Amino acid sequence: MYNLLTVVIPVHNREKIVGATLESLSRQEMMCSVVLIDNNSTDNTMAKLQQWADKEQTKNRCITIVSERVPGAAAARNRGLQEVTTPWVMFFDSDDIMLDGHMQRVVDGIHANPDADIIGWDVAVKCLDGSNTTRVFADKDVLFRNMFNAIFATQRYAVRTDFFRNAGAWDPTVMGWNDYETGMRLAANHPKVVKLTGHPTVLVVEQKNSITGTDYASGATKWEHALDCCEQTLRQHKLHQSLRWLELRRMVLAALYAREGSAEAQRLYSQVLSRCQSPWRRIILKTAYAYTRKGGRGIHILLRPFI
Repeated sequence: MYNLLTVVIPVHNREKIVGATLESLSRQEMMCSVVLIDNNSTDNTMAKLQQWADKEQTKNRCITIVSERVPGAAAARNRGLQEVTTPWVMFFDSDDIMLDGHMQRVVDGIHANPDADIIGWDVAVKCLDGSNTTRVFADKDVLFRNMFNAIFATQRYAVRTDFFRNAGAWDPTVMGWNDYETGMRLAANHPKVVKLTGHPTVLVVEQKNSITGTDYASGATKWEHALDCCEQTLRQHKLHQSLRWLELRRMVLAALYAREGSAEAQRLYSQVLSRCQSPWRRIILKTAYAYTRKGGRGIHILLRPFI
């Protein structure tokens, strides 16, 4: 199936863990094209990639290894995208695991849904505290669900290559939440989305040194830049209702800063309120802040009828 789907995996300083990801790909019975991108690694990551590729190419697999000097996952993924010639592409992270049968499942899903633009699935998650959970994909209400649940994380979907490129691919200026911001552009272009049912066939393993990190306040500039880019997308597509949702998302972020005791909370809280002219929506936003700051979850669901 080299002519149907390409898997693109960017890698930066992952010599100790990328092997598990690559071996999980080796175990897939359904073969596909693979593009690996070394993004300025200073350890032995490139050697690990080449060693794996040399072994796999003895099985007649189609593997390409390239380098990208511009830092950041978005720039690396775009470099990989340049190598894609198949009608479908799937981005994957270098610390996640494909369970047996994953690629077969994705390819079967593509064949069964010839009109789809995006094929998605739930994923299992091994959390930093050792607990396990499931992150759910959605094929309905995708813009709202991405706004608050970030359903377009890279390991949760495959997409038509042309559709992805037409949506703008990855924005290299977005250094955090880049999959969230990219997902917003995908959703704004009204894709036909299909969700694969059944048990998760991808395992996400949370890492302390991930791009997202373990707190919010230390990455405030990155997260808020991603939200600013999302606002530009929503304005471009004249999605005025969604702009009100985005202000709620900003206020939730401010509350998360507050939970961490950061001064960033008051700054963003005041900024959001200053942008809101409606007294009623100001009350809604203040309510969301107070509820989330105290540890509440799901305020977007509770307040959606009133936004």
